[in-house]
Amino acid sequence: MIRLEKYLVQCGVGSRKVIKALVNEGHVKINDETIYNYGLMVYPDKDKITFRDKPLKYKELKYYVMYKKAGYITAMKSELNKPVIAELLPEYIDKNSIFPVGRLDRDTEGLIIFTNDGEFNRLLTRPEDKIEKTYYAELIKDISTTDILNLEKGVTFKDEIDYCPGKVQFINSRAILLTITEGKYHQVKRMLRCVNNKVIYLKRVKFGKLSLDNMIPGEIKEIQKEDIID
Repeated sequence: MIRLEKYLVQCGVGSRKVIKALVNEGHVKINDETIYNYGLMVYPDKDKITFRDKPLKYKELKYYVMYKKAGYITAMKSELNKPVIAELLPEYIDKNSIFPVGRLDRDTEGLIIFTNDGEFNRLLTRPEDKIEKTYYAELIKDISTTDILNLEKGVTFKDEIDYCPGKVQFINSRAILLTITEGKYHQVKRMLRCVNNKVIYLKRVKFGKLSLDNMIPGEIKEIQKEDIID
């Protein structure tokens, strides 16, 4: 048994806000009866539930967090016989139904999310939603106060790609935490190149509210999407 609102979300009809409006407008039927109560409890395996007179296919939405090891490509299928993160998933997870949210470079470690929730994936990866992602970066040379100020103002790579301002937490002269809200190609590495430095070790430690905490490389655990954002 599940709330109608949640059922419709998991069928991909729309966000909770959109679904409430659609139900109120009479677009949903249960056992051929138009329903206006989105809080109603339904039985997916027994009730006939339709949206605009079309049957819905229910799927249970899943969310996982992995501590990605370095050396693995963020992909579900092998590319040129190189290791991919799908190989780190345990057998109980259906690799054909989930996908990674965004990507981490092959040599980058850290937090990566998997889900079968397409709408939530789009929410987490849209730049306009400004979901924060924090990276721990070790650098090839000392970083100056001026460099940090430039990163926090925003930098431009090769006069072509603009990066929004980041938040920098100084760890030591050759290590920082950098928080960004975009997810452009090689972004952290390129931002540091903009201040004449180079990343020699990179790990994503936080995505939204979710942190690596005490996870170890290769570990994966099931979470709720509320663990990531409110």
